[in-house]
Amino acid sequence: MVKARLAGLLLVCLVAFGTCVGVVSAVSFDRNYTDPASDVVQLWASNMTPVMTNGNLTMSPFPDSVNVLRLASADAGAGITLTIQVKGVIANLDNTSYQIRIYTRQDNSSHFQASYVNGKTMLTSNATGFVPVDISTSATVTQGTLLVNVAKSWLGTITAWDLDATATQTGTIYSYRDSGWQIPGSPGSEPTLPGAPPSVLANWAWVAVVPVAVAIATVVVMILRERKRESSKRVRTEDDELPSFDRRRKP
Repeated sequence: MVKARLAGLLLVCLVAFGTCVGVVSAVSFDRNYTDPASDVVQLWASNMTPVMTNGNLTMSPFPDSVNVLRLASADAGAGITLTIQVKGVIANLDNTSYQIRIYTRQDNSSHFQASYVNGKTMLTSNATGFVPVDISTSATVTQGTLLVNVAKSWLGTITAWDLDATATQTGTIYSYRDSGWQIPGSPGSEPTLPGAPPSVLANWAWVAVVPVAVAIATVVVMILRERKRESSKRVRTEDDELPSFDRRRKP
């Protein structure tokens, strides 16, 4: 009976854990970062360092296919719609990429990234253990706007929300890059990935490990206590029976 109760307790803990994983906390998915500044930075393709002119960064409105004007996200029910808009037209080229980074934790210790390159979109994470997801069917291009719908189930438990983006076109001698993020109007600037080093596990994995470990530890402790009580009860019973047995054998 006791073992059945303990097994039931473990089952309840696991069920409670299961319902918590993937639940989105009360965060706002509406972000809209607009940067009309012409701040495409020219880079040396050999090492991706900025080209300097008279000690200043070399910048231009072109190529306008990587001149980020707007980065936004909005709640779409089961998913989140990400939007990146450029001054020109979204380029479907192997040497041009559009990367939107998604931060779902307050400490930013890990993040997800939706990357669009020549019609293919992949969802990745810098957290060890995350398997990349091909989300090409969730991306659409209309002139200078790229829309990507990311399912919330792919992002695990969300406790915070922020994003930034980088558009890059790589050439043989020069490359060009622009960024969209929470500080608009900063020519030549780009987001520095914030937070601690990447997590060993993805967000949802950390959430999964802790409740299960607590539940198992609780059940183990209760089992050990129950066994100790049963052992003490048996010892007392044997001690009570021995004198009675000896008396029956006396002449």
